[in-house]
Parts: sequence; C-alpha cells; structure tokens
Amino acid sequence: MDIEILAKQCSKIDALETWGQHTQYLERSVKMEVFILAEMLWTERMARTGNLLLHPDVLDQLKKQNWKPTDVQKRMIWASVLALASGPSSKERFNIIKKRLLKKHGRDWWEDVYQRKTNAWAAKERIRKQQSSNGPAITMLANNTHLFAGAVAEEKRDALRMIPKI
Repeated sequence: MDIEILAKQCSKIDALETWGQHTQYLERSVKMEVFILAEMLWTERMARTGNLLLHPDVLDQLKKQNWKPTDVQKRMIWASVLALASGPSSKERFNIIKKRLLKKHGRDWWEDVYQRKTNAWAAKERIRKQQSSNGPAITMLANNTHLFAGAVAEEKRDALRMIPKI
C-alpha cells in the first residue's frame, strides 16, 4: 500500500469530509500520513482550479508553504467548503461537516469556521452574480481574449479580497 497513491486518490475527492470513508481500512498512523499529503495535493488542486474562496494573499501564502495550510488557513478552507456547498444535500453536508469539526477541533474552532463562512459565502455570491450578469457575449470574449479574461479574473480577485486574510 503506497501512501502517495492513496493520497493522490483522496486528493481527487472534492468532499473532504468523506475521506475517512475511503480510508477506513487503514491503520490510524498510515491514515494520518495519507491525509497530510492528500490535504496538500487537494489544496493545490482546488486553488489552481479556482475552487477555493480564499483571499488572494492567503492563496499566495499557501503556494509559498507548498500548499501545507496552517491552522488558521485550515479554518479558512473549511469556511470555503461550507460556503461552496450547494444542492439538495447541502444542509445534510453542512451538519456532517459541523459534527466532524466539533468532534476533532472543538467548539471554538467550529465557531471561527462558521463566522468565516459568511464572508466566503458573500464572495461566492458576488462572483456568481458577476458571472450571471456577463451574458454570452462577454463570456465568449473572456474565453477568447486576454483583455476580457484579465478583467473577469480581476473581478473575481476583487470579490475574494472581501474575505479576511487573517
């Protein structure tokens, strides 16, 4: 059983809270090694695909840290995960994440994540509104020209700057 292979498999799963189900057969020490490496790979993948709602400065810090988040950055990441949860099972997923974070980190940690979620959600909504108001012509221009692509990217960065970096 190769830890790197297992970590790569876990890092491809967007729902962090389900990693335990995919590694339940592993010994605790091996599982922890897998999770540490998978967390770094997952964080890098999600940042590169634009699926993390974090302040741009925090993303730069993560990159400099080889994608190994600090405790505060982990809270920011979980807030992003909560803010991005959508669909019919989002409430159930929220409760599962809350329960696991409370069990692992305690009430204070959870309360910090929950407060951070509000800013991440506001940034998500601003990005969504910008994208929906662009229309097909702007979307085509953004996909095919550097000028419009840069403008759209700058709008997204401005929305992400709404999220505190500490």
